[in-house]
Amino acid sequence: MSLRVLAGRAFWILLCGVLPLLTVYFAVAPALFGDSQAADFHFNYYYAAEAIRDGRDFYPTHGFVVRGPNDLIIDYVYPPLVALLTVPWTLLPVGVAESLFQFLLIGVFVTTLFLLGVRDWRCYGLAFLWPPVTDAISTGNISILLGFAAALVWVYRDRPRAAGAALGVSIAAKIFLWPLTLWLAVTRRMRAAVWSVVVAAVVLTASWAVVGFRGLTDYPDLVRRLSDRMDERGYTIYALATDLGLPSDAAWALWFGAAVLVLAGSVVLARRGDEKRGFVLALTAAIAFSPIVWLHYLSLVLVAVAVARPRLAPVWFIGIPLQVVVTTGVYNGSTFQTASVLVLIAAAVALALAPARWRPERVRYVPARATTVISSSR
Repeated sequence: MSLRVLAGRAFWILLCGVLPLLTVYFAVAPALFGDSQAADFHFNYYYAAEAIRDGRDFYPTHGFVVRGPNDLIIDYVYPPLVALLTVPWTLLPVGVAESLFQFLLIGVFVTTLFLLGVRDWRCYGLAFLWPPVTDAISTGNISILLGFAAALVWVYRDRPRAAGAALGVSIAAKIFLWPLTLWLAVTRRMRAAVWSVVVAAVVLTASWAVVGFRGLTDYPDLVRRLSDRMDERGYTIYALATDLGLPSDAAWALWFGAAVLVLAGSVVLARRGDEKRGFVLALTAAIAFSPIVWLHYLSLVLVAVAVARPRLAPVWFIGIPLQVVVTTGVYNGSTFQTASVLVLIAAAVALALAPARWRPERVRYVPARATTVISSSR
């Protein structure tokens, strides 16, 4: 074996094996061995689940309570489903539960990529170099689970009940993936779209009923107060625009207009029969329409990448420059950091949308009695 081949193998093992293992280790080690916690699971889901178990209010009743590292973790603000599903985890000590949940997220993420047809081990390693993925693991957030639901919608898109149920449950947990319902409808999968709405309504109503509809009437105000407090800290066009000095109304208009354009692009592509690229833009629209985008939300982009480019391609390497510009974790930082992250994510979406590079046809001849040339292309 030549030195060049050995050097190439060593490069891939280091880049796609050793470095990803280190990033995963640093994502889980603080909760597993140290004093830090998987903040979202620890301070949001688990606390709310304990409150439901004990019959107490699980939504903040007198303003947000600040907890956790850097005094930036606030109360539970999801619909009840996530807290209800966390109740069984409260049978375990919170430190054990949050670590197990982190390992569950790792397994779900790997399963998501495999489900979408990713077979090159290098893609898995590069995926774990994306800061949004490791942030989702380190905080113990449900973004990876939403990504798994999106993957199920794509894989089972022609099975109405399966796709609709996966999407409906995800919407009941967090309305985030609603653009996929529109994508299903535009691609003439109306039964799946309707089923997603029905499942979401039934699950959402049932979850509120289980908690006695506590907090239902005040929930819209809770979401509004959350947005007022946190929308300038996310990775959004609105946050970037306000950083650049635009008035709040102008920044909101710019944000909303961009989100509408992305969704319109999804609809146009889907109506033209390009359902794959329409799906990529529908997932992008889910992020674009969110008034608050934490770093781990952007892990959904990797689902779009896996759908569009299941084989090794330049887009998988976007996580490396992201490692350079992301310095503050969940929340955005300087204007430069926010802009850089948005540019790199936009580049990832653009690369996922770009036509696959043409590969020249390979021709081989078969001997003996064959009289034709057999051509094959991959």
